[in-house]
Parts: sequence; structure tokens; C-alpha cells
Amino acid sequence: MNDEYPPSIRKIVARIDAGWPPVVDVNPGWYTLLERLDAALVEIAPDYRVQQVKSKFGSLSYSASPSDDPYDYNEAFIEAIRAAEWASIEVCELCGASAKQYVIRMWVWTVCDEHADALRSMSH
Repeated sequence: MNDEYPPSIRKIVARIDAGWPPVVDVNPGWYTLLERLDAALVEIAPDYRVQQVKSKFGSLSYSASPSDDPYDYNEAFIEAIRAAEWASIEVCELCGASAKQYVIRMWVWTVCDEHADALRSMSH
């Protein structure tokens, strides 16, 4: 299953804690954003762990911790994740272009105008 991801995303999947599905549940338009976030987090906490990566209400939701210690709090680590999550609401989750959030078929998408039109036309 890990083979479906490019190498940079496989590195993130390899960090997912046991007991969590080994899945990065976002569309490829956000892969570059994830690559940059992973590089930033490795600088802050080289052995950081991931619990879950998904899209939630049209934005990135990246659940991770700096180490195995549940009491390990690192402000820079949390700020890097928060910045990537905020950035995701302006990046098309399908192609990586500039985007806005749309509600299409009762789902929040962050997509460029072209993909918004395509998603709307699929609903008819």
C-alpha cells in the first residue's frame, strides 16, 4: 500500500505510530506542503512520530508528536504544524495551485477554480 505514495510521502508514512493506519489521507495537491512540513519537523525533532494525516473540513489535519514521550511539548514543532495547516486552505488539494474553499456536495474542498468547476459538474 505504501507504494502508492511518492518517496517523500512514504517517509511520513514510515513515521506513523503502530496502531494507526499507515495512510496519508490527503490528495496529491498537498504533497509538496507535506514535504516541506516534514523537512521542518525533522529539523526540530528528528525522531518525531505521526498519528494521523488527513483532510478535515477542507484543511490539512496533521497529528504528530516530537517524540514517544506524551509529555514532550515543543512550541516550534506545534507552530510548524499549525502554519502548514493554515497554508493548506490556500492550496488546491488536487493540483497544488492557489485555491479557495468551496462546499460542493455537502463536502468542504480546498480547490482551484478549475477543480471547483469539475467537482460541481460531477454532481449533476
